[in-house]
Amino acid sequence: MFRFTLRVKTTDLFSSFLKTNNSSGFVRIQRAASAIRCHLPNVNVPALTVPEFIFQNFSKHPHKTALECAETGRRYTFEEVRRKSLNLNKALRQKFHLKQKDIVALVLPNIPEYAICLLGALQAGLRVTTVNPFGTADEIKSQLQDTEAKVIITTCQLGEFADTVVQRLQKQIPIVTIKTEVTNTIAPGKVNFQELIDTVCDLNDVCPSNTHDIAVIPYSSGTTGKQKGVLHSHNTLIATVVAVSCKTLYPLKDTTDNFQETTPAVLPFFHIYGLTVVLLSQLYSLVNIITISKFTPTLFLDSLLKYKPSTMCLVPPLVLFMANNESVTRAHFEFLEAIYSGAAPLGASDELKLVNRSGKDLKIYQGYGLTEAPVVTAFYQGVDIPSGSVGRAIQNTQMKIVPVDNPKADHLGANQPGELLCKGSQLMLGYYNKDKESADAFVDGWFKTGDLVYMDKANNMFVQDRLKELIKVKGYQVPPAELEELIRTYPNVLDAVVIGIPHEQYGEVPRAYLSVKADTKINLQHLDEFIASKVSKYKRIAGGFAIVDKIPKTASGKYLRKDIKLQYMQEMKQSSNL
Repeated sequence: MFRFTLRVKTTDLFSSFLKTNNSSGFVRIQRAASAIRCHLPNVNVPALTVPEFIFQNFSKHPHKTALECAETGRRYTFEEVRRKSLNLNKALRQKFHLKQKDIVALVLPNIPEYAICLLGALQAGLRVTTVNPFGTADEIKSQLQDTEAKVIITTCQLGEFADTVVQRLQKQIPIVTIKTEVTNTIAPGKVNFQELIDTVCDLNDVCPSNTHDIAVIPYSSGTTGKQKGVLHSHNTLIATVVAVSCKTLYPLKDTTDNFQETTPAVLPFFHIYGLTVVLLSQLYSLVNIITISKFTPTLFLDSLLKYKPSTMCLVPPLVLFMANNESVTRAHFEFLEAIYSGAAPLGASDELKLVNRSGKDLKIYQGYGLTEAPVVTAFYQGVDIPSGSVGRAIQNTQMKIVPVDNPKADHLGANQPGELLCKGSQLMLGYYNKDKESADAFVDGWFKTGDLVYMDKANNMFVQDRLKELIKVKGYQVPPAELEELIRTYPNVLDAVVIGIPHEQYGEVPRAYLSVKADTKINLQHLDEFIASKVSKYKRIAGGFAIVDKIPKTASGKYLRKDIKLQYMQEMKQSSNL
């Protein structure tokens, strides 16, 4: 499940708009049927396919750069993206005899061609499953097997790896490879992507898909269980793009003949956050997307100096890198006005570190979403959002918080934690080939997020943690994220993750893993005393501390607590056998 958490420092850019909607100058929160709605009017979701929707703006500035590779400088204009997507649409159908609703697997890092692959396949009436190219062979095999993908598109560098995956499937799947460097060669048996996008096929267009047909099947990250394919239609994807493209949520400057925004795309496109908020939304807004295939400090920081972005989408590990790494200077923030962070909690203290490092009034924006519902809440400019909040419901969305053991209950009152349920046009259709899990995910039309949250009296939402990741200490619920944020405030701590481990007397107790700044040390006894002075007794790190070189996370920045806990249990089992 994808979690997208964000907050922002206030600005009065849209205060005049809010005042016109409420003469008192305060935002009016609408409440209906025990549900919380957005205070702004709903937005229209056009009845178009994703390619139709994205391409409709391209004719305004066809020759401006749409996508550019940070590593090689390879680039495509908006017109080239449109034309080459059309060619790929026909070539896929002609060469591989694909039919509408067949599935194409994109095993790709962030490269400019990603957009062409996605839009071309969708134009052909095909479905796309987005695959983590940095996953293991078994993980990718499982996804290809589950979706019964008919074609794989990957890079030349990943060609041999793709062969390994296909061999494990014990079935033949055509592999299309993309040259990302001039020295690349197409291996025997592979199909040259360049030929597909440069060849004009004499083939009729297919009828546009129904907007409610399945378009994309990303897989949930599986941090608390096995990955599941999440079904998104053209309509649900467009609903997300329409919402986040509103000036109240993402105030990008319009592209003109003499101006164009740029944004580094370091968030993976195979993840719903990178796919919708970065790739599709920025293409729709005619932004120049600078693709970064894999994060390295030098490449990332050089891209800030070279491309001078005013806004950027990040995840907490990247925010912490920018806040703590000594190689980050104020020059890297010179043109940055706002940073959007998502996929995992980011505390107020973490934000403050970044603002202090920037040396300016840098805006930190946050919101909340999941793979199943890409964006649910976001901060609205001109509204005073308290520190730590992930904002309020976005347009076209309803939310309610219910007791964790009674999902059919009415919305709880202010400051009462419970599970978040939501409705909206951006919600998934269900899980691929999993009817029971799909049915269990909803109750009376409400999607059960699995997140423990609460709202204050003004309906600002605060995320405490995943329900499945709460640590149960003597019957009390301890959110790991609360302790992690606190540990990160301790001097020389770079990052921290907390898990629950078994305890004979208390059931479970917290155990913390932390990484520290280079060439520094931490007195763990002093850290323990620091934590004890800040929290209730049952929240203390009674399971002990461990210093590690690196804390395992997903590509989207979520802690792999499940894997860390499994490793701990294996270590305990081994030690007991000695």
